[in-house]
Amino acid sequence: MLKEKEFQELLGFKHTKLLIVFILVCGFGFPYLFLGDRIDRDFHLNDVIGMFIGLIYSAVITIGNINIFYYLKTNQREVLQEMKPKQILRDLSFYLGFTLILSTFMLVVPLSLVGDNIITVGELIRNMVGACLLVSIFIGFYEAAYYMNALKDSVKKQEQLKRENVESQLEILKNQVKPHFLFNSLNTLASLIPEDADLAVAYVHKLSKVYRYVLEIKDKKLIPIADELSCVKAYLFMLQIRFGENLKYEIKEEGLNYVDHIVPLSLQLLVENAVKHNIISSKKPLTILIAPKENKLIVANNLQPKIQVAKSTGTGLANIKSRYEILTNLEVNILKTENQFTVELPIIAVH
Repeated sequence: MLKEKEFQELLGFKHTKLLIVFILVCGFGFPYLFLGDRIDRDFHLNDVIGMFIGLIYSAVITIGNINIFYYLKTNQREVLQEMKPKQILRDLSFYLGFTLILSTFMLVVPLSLVGDNIITVGELIRNMVGACLLVSIFIGFYEAAYYMNALKDSVKKQEQLKRENVESQLEILKNQVKPHFLFNSLNTLASLIPEDADLAVAYVHKLSKVYRYVLEIKDKKLIPIADELSCVKAYLFMLQIRFGENLKYEIKEEGLNYVDHIVPLSLQLLVENAVKHNIISSKKPLTILIAPKENKLIVANNLQPKIQVAKSTGTGLANIKSRYEILTNLEVNILKTENQFTVELPIIAVH
């Protein structure tokens, strides 16, 4: 119930000892602060029994609110958490609502049934105010600790995200300034100039578009699908000029909302991986598919792995997964069968 490990992740510290201390302090203090007259007059109970009643009440109401806190935070948690007034007021209504209802059944009803007189309005108000005050102090401390920890976590993740974005950018730039890439690009361009000058010009435009896009998005955490598709189309255009009919691709855009986002350079990194790790020949053409699937964007290719592949840094796919983990609670799915390799990128709606 106390979920020590989970609470440490939310709060940044182990909370069990704090919880026990609070239950003891409130358990011993509540009967005398808010119920002293009622206990002395109606129950004629000694101090020990009064404290026992207070401890039971304090434990139930405290642990109940702690579980509400845990449920709310784990279900509304965002990676870059911020204090939102509406959200805080909504959460407070849950805490106080639970406290008032439980107070009625644990204190008001038993006292009314067992006591010599029906509980008065004044005693009812005093009980409710006291319970809400104690809970507000306790939960207020938890909320403050949660948001402080979330802020600290946010700073760390922002820095990590910057590193991941730079790594993805550097990975693509490294691939595109390697001698073999430049040689292939220039060789393709040289062969186009005498045969089709217009196509050669288009090739240069696509090449410059890819480089410009890579350089311009370095500080962006997410990118509109429309922008990412525009870049990958330019990149695929260059690859198809180079490989001819040995490389085929299809981009299905029906059903896409172009203002939705994905992580930048994810499509291009996946296309690069497909080209890098698979045979591309007239006997074994490579086919790449980019298409929406429910709330995801899939990149799939027929699987025909090369026997020997140049040493990989592992940045590509791992980098994409890492950035999604930092930004969202959504998972990048990788599906591999005997004949096909598919990566499913979650689509992120940005409001």
